[in-house]
Amino acid sequence: MADRVAFIGLGTMGLPMARRLVDAGYDLAAHDLDPTRAGEAPARVAASAAEAARGADVVITSLPSPAAIDAVLFGAGGIHETIAAGRTFIDMSTNAPSAARALAGRLAEAGVGALDAPVSGGPTGAANGSLSVMVGGDRELFERWQPLLAVLGRHVVHIGPSGSGQVAKLCNNLITGVTMEAISEACAVAAEAEIDPGVLYGVLCNSVAESRVLRTRFPLPDADPAHPVNDDYAPLFMLDLLLKDLRLAVGLADELGVDSPVAAAATARYEQAQALGYGRRDYSAVYLVNERE
Repeated sequence: MADRVAFIGLGTMGLPMARRLVDAGYDLAAHDLDPTRAGEAPARVAASAAEAARGADVVITSLPSPAAIDAVLFGAGGIHETIAAGRTFIDMSTNAPSAARALAGRLAEAGVGALDAPVSGGPTGAANGSLSVMVGGDRELFERWQPLLAVLGRHVVHIGPSGSGQVAKLCNNLITGVTMEAISEACAVAAEAEIDPGVLYGVLCNSVAESRVLRTRFPLPDADPAHPVNDDYAPLFMLDLLLKDLRLAVGLADELGVDSPVAAAATARYEQAQALGYGRRDYSAVYLVNERE
């Protein structure tokens, strides 16, 4: 008999992940603040997180903020009301490592295991099962749910104890955010010098500056039609969300006594972009700050 899965948060990442689990034969109950999205899984639609979690072997969340995670877990109608002892909670959102450890501790008191399992790879990776999944928590619990996680990701790695998955994810997004800002500054220089965007893109993609961020989010138009700049920065991953992750990363560095001036400077740049109204666009819209100066 297939494991019963509750999936909460059917957004840009959650919906394609939930669909993959259904296609793989898992018995899925879904909940989202927008019930029409939950119905797109397709799955049994639950009216609340608590209803989705009732009878589930594992509850998975994919949510936009630490506050949303806490509300779904412990708020009114949250999964704490119905998740049974001996079951598992897997958070695939991005959260502060300290928060991940704290919620794992609270759930352990009720006999519920917890894994933090944030992902990288965007909506395309979520749809085709090629995500990187960074997992923190008990090793045996990870091994119990590794086959399920392998449906969602091609690179599923146990990082360490609770919170470790979130540390790895914040390191990833620190590099991502800083890299995008560096690309934006370089492109601003090239635009002022009237360098052809397509020529520059081709050179950079075949030089040491090459990166996945560059290959998916070059911010000058007419270099690659697949990049967000050519669709008014339609979001593959919203700037608001990357800024949230950068703030978490800088906060983690401060907590550990690590100096992070480059990440802090990049965070300030994304804050400028957010203040200019670009928060719901793709994070490559940070480039537009240059055009307002």
